[in-house]
Amino acid sequence: MANPWFRLYSEFAHDPKVQMLSEAMQRRYVMLMCLRCSETLETLHETEIAFQLRLSTDELDETKKLFISKNFIDKHWNLLNWDKRQFVSDSSTMRVAKHRNKKKQLSNADETLQKRPSNAIDTDTDKKQIQIQSNKATVVATPIGVSDSVWQEFIAHRKSKKARVTQLVVDGIQKEASIAGWSLEDALKETIVRNWQSFKADWVKDENLSKTGQMNQRVISGLTRGLIGGGNVKLLGN
Repeated sequence: MANPWFRLYSEFAHDPKVQMLSEAMQRRYVMLMCLRCSETLETLHETEIAFQLRLSTDELDETKKLFISKNFIDKHWNLLNWDKRQFVSDSSTMRVAKHRNKKKQLSNADETLQKRPSNAIDTDTDKKQIQIQSNKATVVATPIGVSDSVWQEFIAHRKSKKARVTQLVVDGIQKEASIAGWSLEDALKETIVRNWQSFKADWVKDENLSKTGQMNQRVISGLTRGLIGGGNVKLLGN
């Protein structure tokens, strides 16, 4: 597609080669540039060029000789230095194509970002590193007084419930176990057996009372048997 305009530099007004031309010749030169811009000059026969410039055959011959001597054109009416003065980027077709291509690239980039589930981390190495750091953050050493087997079973139990094992969790269970009068290991065992996520003293309160009552009953029974006739009990005054 022909460009609807072309570059005409300000030096046209003071270039000696141009200004030594008559005004009529200057007009003919500009007309040739217009024909070249519209991409019709190279398709025209000399008689057609004469018609476009409104010249007779003799006037056209005179003009051609003069313009060749000035190095404005060659013998085929090609404008010399045209490509040097007119840039490919001046073409509207090229500008539109460049603009559309840039717009397409931006659109593709946006689509790629939208398809990604996360912009933060997208490599297996980074994911593994974060997993390692996360595991380190939740690792708690086996507490004192708790066997390794019970501790590992408790960790697996918490994992099945999607709950982390932190020092804060262990301290909380230790506190509740102390209130209930239990050891930490027994509290952990009870948590696993009862399928609890944690341990609370209130959850075993009735069981503690039951155990205490059974022990008291055994003590009373023993004392009763001794008083009634047990040989191991010595009454006062005998």
